[in-house]
Amino acid sequence: MSERKKLQLSDTKLSYRLIEVPNSKTDGCCLMLHGAGVAGELTYGPMLEYLTHWRWVLIPDLNGMGESFYHGPSEGPLTIESLSGDIQSLLADLNWYEFDIIGYSLGGLVALYLNAQLRAGHRPSHKLALMEPASLERECLETLAEVRQRYRLASQTIRETGDVELGIAHFMEGVSPNRRKHPVAEATTQSRLAHRPLGFSYALDAVTDWVEKVSTNVSLRDDLLNAADQVYLLSGKLSHELLRQHYDVLAARNEGWQHTSLSGCDHSLPFQKPRQIAKEIEAWFS
Repeated sequence: MSERKKLQLSDTKLSYRLIEVPNSKTDGCCLMLHGAGVAGELTYGPMLEYLTHWRWVLIPDLNGMGESFYHGPSEGPLTIESLSGDIQSLLADLNWYEFDIIGYSLGGLVALYLNAQLRAGHRPSHKLALMEPASLERECLETLAEVRQRYRLASQTIRETGDVELGIAHFMEGVSPNRRKHPVAEATTQSRLAHRPLGFSYALDAVTDWVEKVSTNVSLRDDLLNAADQVYLLSGKLSHELLRQHYDVLAARNEGWQHTSLSGCDHSLPFQKPRQIAKEIEAWFS
């Protein structure tokens, strides 16, 4: 793994790794955005040895997670807009203009928002691969808002009671109610998400706050979807049926979109089958 670097922004110290892949198939670039609570390296490290399409891979830690922090002693609220803005600043600092994007969960929503913002600046659309992107888990926005309230309970439990284990349990019941509850897997997930529990809680709220805005203004979500020309959606077959149904609808409705569901996986799919996901992603981008 390459050396970790830091970019000093106005209110954030953004940590990232820029990796050069030996013997890559192309000279292309790929931005990889992780989910809530778990750093980029932990999320994508297991996939990297199987990904040879791009010469350069950029893996940042979103603020509040991994090694990225606000300036100052404490965690603080996050927004999808601020998370995307941090990444835009990083891309500008590195002079990255043409690149693909892989996003997982929260990172999938940030990827969609980032792509839409760049397109608004008259940049071409980026090709995306999104693993269960946040805010697309239901077609019905009213139902989606109800689902997100379970995550609000998780974040409030963490911050207001200090019971991190219970808060993470609320989150896991909301995001993967049909998961196979193996004790070792449960403990591993708890450990990953408990690394920076307050940052995790604010990341959950960032998505919930976004969904609440979208529920009163559907055009916000439509704008993100319409700005994305080529999207590969990946889901776990153990995830909620309504999630997979919505992905099928999106793939049927939008030319250039595809959906694949992986057997034996739930929302933790990048941690469960990194090699298979890498194979699917390589095929999509090739």
